[in-house]
Amino acid sequence: MPTIEELNEQVIAFLRQDELDYPAAAAKFGAAVLPLLKALIEGNDENLAIKAAYLAGYIKHDSVAEIINSAASNKFTAVRVAAAYGSQKLSAADASKVLDKSLDDVDPGVLKVAIRSVESLNIAKNFKAKLGNIGKVQLDLNVKGFANDLIKKIK
Repeated sequence: MPTIEELNEQVIAFLRQDELDYPAAAAKFGAAVLPLLKALIEGNDENLAIKAAYLAGYIKHDSVAEIINSAASNKFTAVRVAAAYGSQKLSAADASKVLDKSLDDVDPGVLKVAIRSVESLNIAKNFKAKLGNIGKVQLDLNVKGFANDLIKKIK
């Protein structure tokens, strides 16, 4: 069995690849690498932070919800997108905490993924007011349309 240092090196080598199989990596590395992923998400290497956030979302562990929730406030837009996407793998309650932040984001890409996550988790009724606001004030017509379409589905 590898030491935690060896495991961390393996994870970083994995994350530096171009095409990643996140589910397989999550199964291989498991919860032992969550502290490293959290540190990478909070770090200054945007590429590693993004991939770490996606990988964290595929690992089944109680602390993942906190990591994904934290990633939803990240300085890098693409990490916030990864958090909105990763919310789909959480319980509805934990996902709601992440999506509450994501639906307040100013970036259209984050909003689009957050709206899709809300829809896939079937929790749109919990965000009716936020979706309504996005449908009224969002300048990006695609995002505005996604929000309004989802509101129509929950009425």
